[in-house]
Amino acid sequence: MAKRKAVRIDDTQRTLTLISESSSTGAAVAQIPNLLMRANRRQYTQCRAYDFRLKIGNVDSATEQNYEIYTLSNAWWVKRSIEMAKGVWLDSSKKERVLLGDKTAKYGDFIIQTHVGGPGGTDLNLVQYSPASSGDDMDQQVVVHDEDLYDGTVTNELKDDSGDKMGFTVGAADTTGDGEFNIFDEYLLTRSITPDADTRAGPYAELFSVDEDVLTALQQDGDQPPWDADAFPSPWVLADTVSVDQVQGNPISSWSRMLTAPLGVVIVKKLGNAGGASNFGGTERILIEARKGTYKGVHAPAYKAMKGLHQGLA
Repeated sequence: MAKRKAVRIDDTQRTLTLISESSSTGAAVAQIPNLLMRANRRQYTQCRAYDFRLKIGNVDSATEQNYEIYTLSNAWWVKRSIEMAKGVWLDSSKKERVLLGDKTAKYGDFIIQTHVGGPGGTDLNLVQYSPASSGDDMDQQVVVHDEDLYDGTVTNELKDDSGDKMGFTVGAADTTGDGEFNIFDEYLLTRSITPDADTRAGPYAELFSVDEDVLTALQQDGDQPPWDADAFPSPWVLADTVSVDQVQGNPISSWSRMLTAPLGVVIVKKLGNAGGASNFGGTERILIEARKGTYKGVHAPAYKAMKGLHQGLA
């Protein structure tokens, strides 16, 4: 009997230390593939679903602090929206990519704009540590980057019939001049549901033995889907919460459960001990651990590009 080939797991820094240096915001964004790239010096593509867990540390407060973790929903329609957007980009840029051949950008990737945390300063920064020259301190240093693929400036764009440049976003659409397509709205346009109008009393209405009221009920009750056929809910969901309720100087919360983040985008929102909105103190340390897997050391199944606008609409 042939032996099963061992699955290789690359050596990878999977636990990432993040800080929010801003004390004027109550929500901060972590882009997992972006952070993994900085830590491991290799490319991690965006169009994947990254599994992770999170905990909070270094809360310089003796009162309870609560944190909500938001991700895109892992529902089928979120996946199809991402796959459709990627397919549209590949199909529309096919000729350009053929002309470039092997001269395409080395770290080129299809990027959907996911910087949804508001004004600048809301990104969670990756830090690494070095031993101090004396004493037992560990000096932290933000891991810098030359070009941020997730801040919107490198988001992939296409020209529409009017010559305007249109990008892709998980946020609000902007279709006035140069703007961005909301990938979920565009996908839902392919799934319009219009029930056929019934013009008959019923196929057996002339038979005395058939109860026409029952027939009408069987035909009409349940004819509409049990959700709004013309609109889907927001793709953002509250995935988990973590709390820190310890004395000052005892810094660590428990881990969240293992979560899935489509596109690797995670929003962390801070709440006070009474449940109201609260700003980060600029002292929190947030640990994100990517689940171990076969994609460059992490578990991140890829979203495959949809071939054609009408694939997978059933």
